[in-house]
Order: sequence, then structure tokens, then C-alpha cells
Amino acid sequence: MLKSLRYLLLAALPLATGCQTDADIMPASYDALALATGHWEWENSSYQSGLQTPASLGHSRQLVFGPSGQLVVRRPGQADYRAAYQFSMGTPQPCATAGPVPLVTYPSEPELGNTDSKLYTLSQRAGQQVLTIAGEGLCVDNGALETYHWVAE
Repeated sequence: MLKSLRYLLLAALPLATGCQTDADIMPASYDALALATGHWEWENSSYQSGLQTPASLGHSRQLVFGPSGQLVVRRPGQADYRAAYQFSMGTPQPCATAGPVPLVTYPSEPELGNTDSKLYTLSQRAGQQVLTIAGEGLCVDNGALETYHWVAE
């Protein structure tokens, strides 16, 4: 009887010491969109008025959609930009499409203007995973089309 009680207490010990969520045990560079450790490297942002690239702005840009709903934007030599994000399915406005599409919502950086609600797609290009983010108002010249590629760490 005493031996059975000991095993029961040992089995219950992890429950008594607290629970860890996935966000508690994931590395800081774990990306919830790619489901891997790494970051999305910015290639360009296209606007009705032209194209912005790392070369034209003088710096690169990296996105990490953290598992706890925190977006981190890294730029060399600058402070990280952090914002809460949320994935959802919806119909973008004013550019309604047929049926719900994947959306990600977060406040955009002032330097690279875009709408807060954005459509996103994941695709493959030459064996590389590509993330495309389109501002919800892109069809009425209110937003940008951003392109990133995945860099595993």
C-alpha cells in the first residue's frame, strides 16, 4: 500500500509543480507561421508608387511570429519592433474576395506603411518557402504587397 502511494505521489508531482505552455518552452526564434525555428527575411515591399527593398532602404528586416502572439521585427542597428498579432479567417475590406481568406492583424511599422489587417499566403519558390503579405486595402492604393523568404536557424 505504501509503495502504491509513493508511485501515485511521484506521478502527481508534475501536476503540482505547474504546467508549461508551448510558449514557455519554445525558443525565442520559433515562428508560429512556419512552425519552425528561424525568421522571415524581407525581400521587398511593392506599393502603387514603387518598390522598396533592403538595398533602397539601407537595411534588412526580419519577422518572427512568436508562439505567444508576439511579432518581433528585427532590423540591424535598430531596436526591435514588437507588436501583438492575431491569425484569423475573414473577408478583407474594401477589397472583398470570394470566401474567407487567411488574415494576420498587427500594427504596421511607420517606416513600411501597410494596413493593420493583411492577407497572407505561403508558397514554394525554387524549393524555398515564401510568405506574401498583402495589405487589406491594396486594391485601392492603401497598403503594400510584402514578400519574405524563410531562413531556418
